[in-house]
Amino acid sequence: VVFAACSSKDEKIDFNKLSNEEKIALLDARIKENPKDAALYFQRATVFHEMGNTKEALFNVKKAIEFDKKKVEYYILEADVFFERGETSMAFDALNQAISVDKKSLDAHLRMAEISLDLQDYNRAMESLKNVMDIDKVNAKAYFMRGMIFKETGDTLRAVEDYKKAIEYKSDYEQVFEELGNLYAIKGDGLAIDYYKSTININPKNVNAMYNLGLFYQENGAIQQALDMYQRVLKINPGYANAIYAVGYINYEEKKDYNTALDCFNKAIKADSLYYEAYGSRAKVYEKLGKTQEAKQDLQTYERIKNAVTQR
Repeated sequence: VVFAACSSKDEKIDFNKLSNEEKIALLDARIKENPKDAALYFQRATVFHEMGNTKEALFNVKKAIEFDKKKVEYYILEADVFFERGETSMAFDALNQAISVDKKSLDAHLRMAEISLDLQDYNRAMESLKNVMDIDKVNAKAYFMRGMIFKETGDTLRAVEDYKKAIEYKSDYEQVFEELGNLYAIKGDGLAIDYYKSTININPKNVNAMYNLGLFYQENGAIQQALDMYQRVLKINPGYANAIYAVGYINYEEKKDYNTALDCFNKAIKADSLYYEAYGSRAKVYEKLGKTQEAKQDLQTYERIKNAVTQR
């Protein structure tokens, strides 16, 4: 978006390069000049939404709707804001308004399905996805989301079928390849490797897929390949606690390199102070190194954090 600056008609402002505060200031000025311009209110609502200010986002999107009741995207943003505020019935009302404006709005039906899935209202989610598929029989996102419902309800075979359909219609669907990797990894099936690698090829910075691939290698005895994958994760994100811990665990269990393991567990705890497994493993290292007092302290911390987490 490019705005003409107030000071000169010839000067242009690249809206996307402004800070959120600068965007708001510019939109305030534009709305003062055009107090009934729905698009400006919508834009300001979007910025406030990005800033996490749901009160101002809601006020502005309602103003946008007041001046233009025929824009589906206005109602979808309103639904998102309501949902983030925990007002789920109002979110569904907004989406129903969007659908009444345009019964064939894929965005509105998909958002209805997403919110329903998040709330584990699978029947409503399925109904919305059926509406999407009636409008667009090759909608990859709809198949992916239906696959998620099947996975969450325990029907992994149908989940895999729908994930593969999603890939058929969108060959670079990163999220689907990763989900397939996760499903096959749970079964211990080597196909997990192929799907994780495909995920990483699509997005070379997907550290979650890299970590899960490393974990699959580790659990299946390919220790060096696991370490190589964990190092790739840490090169991108040095504070990735699970990968740091995994390197420490391999050094402790497989290599008997207790000093390296200790260093890794220290770093994992620094990255995540509630990582109770790291305290438990560090206690074992301290025992190996003859540091009984430190081991006792870590075991106590392990028990305390684990009990607090499991009681939530």
